[in-house]
Amino acid sequence: MPLVPSPDHPPSATVLVVDDEPAIRETIALFLEAEGYAVRTAPDGLAALAALEQDGIDLVLSDVRMPRLDGIALTHRLHQHEPAVPVLLMSAVTPIPELPEVPSLRKPFAFERLMHMIAAVLAQAGETSAAHGRDTCPGSAAAP
Repeated sequence: MPLVPSPDHPPSATVLVVDDEPAIRETIALFLEAEGYAVRTAPDGLAALAALEQDGIDLVLSDVRMPRLDGIALTHRLHQHEPAVPVLLMSAVTPIPELPEVPSLRKPFAFERLMHMIAAVLAQAGETSAAHGRDTCPGSAAAP
């Protein structure tokens, strides 16, 4: 049964999926596209930064452990240069000790949990932007 996008995240939201494992990256991308999201992909943090310069990205969904630039360094750079773009991290261990305030999703996860977390992060980003004129991703670490 397909999940129905909620009013909190319109189908036009664009998610950048960052993972060095092609099978995981493409599986998540296909699932999100089927759920109504526009999706961009990147194999590592450096490629993600390049994608962020070119495309209007509403959310970054990133693995933590990757070559060249990992998800932790990507998140730090993103918060410095694009603070309005929320980040959701994927890791075998959550919350991420180096970034306890950033929402995280424990691997492996069900796609229903992924959809719930994306909706929550996008809704929180909208509320934070409206209330403060900026976005931070204050900590709601994911349960498994």
